[in-house]
Amino acid sequence: MARQFFVLGIGGTGMRCIESLIHLCAMGMFDETEIHLLALDTDKNNGNFSRLKEVKEAYTLAKGLDAANRVSHKDTFFSANIKYYEFSPNYGEKSTFKAVFNYGDIQYNHREETDLADLMLSDKVEDFNLRHGYRAQTHLGSMMMYHSIIEAAKSRANSDIKLFLNELIKASQNGNPRVFILGSVFGGTGASSIPIIPQAISKAAEIMSNGAANVLKSAYFGATLLTAYFSFRTPSGSELDNQKVIATSDKFALNSQVAMMFYNDDATVKSIYQKFYMMGTSGIEWDPMKREGENVNKTITGGALQKNDSHYIELLAACSALSFYNEDENVLSQNKGLIKTDYGYRALNDDGKFDFQDFAGQKRAEEFARKFGLLIAFALFCNGSDDFVESIRSGGHKEIQEFKGIDVKQVMSLKDYFRLFFAKRNGDTLIEGWVRQIHRSAGGGDKFLFNANLFSSQTYKALMKTDWNRCLYRSEGIGKDNSYKTGLFGSKFNSFKDMFIKTRDSNKEWQKITNNGEQLYKLVYDTLSKLYNFN
Repeated sequence: MARQFFVLGIGGTGMRCIESLIHLCAMGMFDETEIHLLALDTDKNNGNFSRLKEVKEAYTLAKGLDAANRVSHKDTFFSANIKYYEFSPNYGEKSTFKAVFNYGDIQYNHREETDLADLMLSDKVEDFNLRHGYRAQTHLGSMMMYHSIIEAAKSRANSDIKLFLNELIKASQNGNPRVFILGSVFGGTGASSIPIIPQAISKAAEIMSNGAANVLKSAYFGATLLTAYFSFRTPSGSELDNQKVIATSDKFALNSQVAMMFYNDDATVKSIYQKFYMMGTSGIEWDPMKREGENVNKTITGGALQKNDSHYIELLAACSALSFYNEDENVLSQNKGLIKTDYGYRALNDDGKFDFQDFAGQKRAEEFARKFGLLIAFALFCNGSDDFVESIRSGGHKEIQEFKGIDVKQVMSLKDYFRLFFAKRNGDTLIEGWVRQIHRSAGGGDKFLFNANLFSSQTYKALMKTDWNRCLYRSEGIGKDNSYKTGLFGSKFNSFKDMFIKTRDSNKEWQKITNNGEQLYKLVYDTLSKLYNFN
C-alpha cells in the first residue's frame, strides 16, 4: 500500500520548491508514494504559480487521463501519485488589511481594537494591496494567513484546502502523517506562514472534524528555513509611492538573520517542528528574472510577470523534503516526545562543484544519480529527432506493437513535461527548461552533476549531436563509468531500441502495470538502466 506524504509550498519560493519536488517524483525518487501537494499563495496569478500548474498538469496527465485510476509504482519514472490542491486567500473585493477587517466599522464600535492595529501596523502596511503577497510584512502576513485558512475551514463552500485537510484528517486518525513545508524565511508569504501553518491547519482540521482530529498531536512536521539567495532591481520612489510597500532585496540578509534568531529562540515553534533544514547561499547575486530583463522596466511585486527562473537551492529544498520523508520513525517520535527539533545543514565543496551526495546524501547519492540521469536520457529520446514514444504509439516500429493504444493526449502531456523539464524547441532555438536553469544557477560549465555538453548546446541541432550515450555524466565521481557505446555504423537510438526489445521480451514486470503509457515508462526505465550499466 502506498505511503502518504503531505507537502505545502508557500509563496513564490515555495512554488518553485514544489516544482523541483515534482521533478524528483518524475525521476522516481518517491516510489510507492501518494503525495498530497498544497500550493498556498496570496498571488494566484503569479507567473511561478502558473508554471507550477503547467508542470503538475503535464506530470499527472502523463500518468493517465483518468485521475481515479492513477496509482503509485516502484522502480519507474513518474512513480509517485500526485494529488494537487491550491489555496489563495480571496483578496478580490477586499484587498487591504483595513478592508478585510472592516476597519471603519470596528473603529466606530470598538476603537480599542483599531488603536491596537495602528500601534502594530503603519498606515502604509494597513493600506497596501494584498493581492501580490505580504511583501516582507511577516507580522501582518501571519495573522492574515491564519485567519484565511480558518475562514476557509468554516465556510460551507467546497475548496481545495478542505479536500487537502480531509485527507490529512483521515491520515491523522489512522497514524502519524508527515507534513513538510517549503518556503523562504526572508520574504513575505512563506516567512509569514511557516511559523503558523501547523497551528492553522490543525485548528482548521479540528473545526472540520468537530473536534475529532488533532493534527498537532499526531503529525510529524518538518520545514525548510530557506534564507536569501537572489536579488532584484530596487524600486523607484514613484513605485514606492504607488505601491505603498515593496519588499527590497537589500533587506533580505537582515530578514534572514532575524528569522534565524526567531527559530532558534521561539519555544512554541520548536515544540511543533521535529526537523528544520537550513540552507542558503553565500551571496544574493542570482537574478531570477535575468532572461526577462529586456521586457521588465519596473520592480515586479507579483502577478503574471513574475516568472523567476529556477535555482539549485530549490532542488536542495525539495531534497530536504525527501530526507524528511525517509527519516527514521523512531527519531521523529523521540523528538516529538522530548519537544526537540533537529536542525539539518548541508555544506558544499570548496571547489564550487556540486555532487549528487550534496542533494540526496551519501546513502542515496547513487540512486539519485541514476534516476536523474535516466530521466534526462528519456527526455532526449522522447523529445528528440527520433521521438521514440510517439513513433511506437503510432505503430511506426513493426517489432513494437504493444503500445499503439496509448492515448495521444497522454503522449503529448509526456512531451510537454519534458519540454518543461529540459528544454523547449522554438524552431532551432532552445528555450531553457527547469534542469538547464538549475545548471546555470550552479555556475554553469561542469559544476552541476552532468556533462557540460548537455547544457552548452544552444540549438536543437547541436543538442541532437551530443553524445549523451557516452557522455551523460561528468568524467569524475558518480556516473563516470555509466555510459553505452554504439556499433560501428549504429546510432544511440538504434542501440536503445535493440535493448528495449530485449528488455520487453526478457522481463515481464511492466505487464503488472495497468496503464499502457506507464507500462512503456517502466520498460524505458529498465532499458536505460541496462544500457547505462546500472543493473
